[in-house]
Amino acid sequence: MKNIIYTILTLSLILSACSEPYDTELESSFVRLVVQGSINNELKPHQVSLTKSADYFSNTAATKVTKAVVSISDGENTFNLHEVSNGLYETDTIAGEPGKTYTLTIDSEGNTYEASCYLNYCPPVDSINFGFYDLSAYDIIDSSAYVLLSALEPATPDNFYMWNVYRNSILETDTINEVYFSDDVFINGAYMSDVEVGWVRKVEISDTITLEMLAITEEYYNYIYQILSVTDWNMGPFGGPPANPNGNIFEVNDNDNNNDDPLGFFLAYSIFRITDIIPEKEEWIELKWY
Repeated sequence: MKNIIYTILTLSLILSACSEPYDTELESSFVRLVVQGSINNELKPHQVSLTKSADYFSNTAATKVTKAVVSISDGENTFNLHEVSNGLYETDTIAGEPGKTYTLTIDSEGNTYEASCYLNYCPPVDSINFGFYDLSAYDIIDSSAYVLLSALEPATPDNFYMWNVYRNSILETDTINEVYFSDDVFINGAYMSDVEVGWVRKVEISDTITLEMLAITEEYYNYIYQILSVTDWNMGPFGGPPANPNGNIFEVNDNDNNNDDPLGFFLAYSIFRITDIIPEKEEWIELKWY
């Protein structure tokens, strides 16, 4: 009986305990240049976005960096970018070439910044198929289609890839945690047959699916990994303290103050695109859990 009384009293104390609101004020951080830009092997204008960082609890839109001088060079030619809207800079219609290193140069507010990235070759994709997981044993009807890739991976080591999926011309992988990315450690020089590289929710028969295969660099692969490690893959209170991902932008006239180094990444990549139609479910490939 005493144990019951003690238990009731303990529960009463827990349930009656009040919580105090905890407000904390964070110091303002260093304002940094934030760069997000790319060039690939498609003939089109290529863009670079320049903004400024803000405090953690800031509810205002990022400040656009205007009137900067921005250019991209391949070592032989220099392409000047034009500011098409506040903070958004664009090349003329050009195409990057695999095998070349592209250098982005930014002159803004008395500082010069640079980033270099090698444009890798992207192998062609032979075909795509569609797969599904049978979840009927769990009383789950899954209407997702998994995109399966068939292609020959080059024998050269240290290749890195990322895949985007479009349904009816609308990007499905519009956030980084939905993007599939991989190295070639286990597939180097091998033929990839019906390898899962993406998925689409709630597909319908005759939907048009487009798969983009991007040949990226190891640096960008690690950059994505860092972003996910402090966001979706973070272990909450059991994880380490978050930190800014290490991009490839650096300040040329370095003043030995790492707190004002730019954030973001300038990526050069090649791309291969393939499109197919969602067939009847009988033609899908059943995938197995391992």
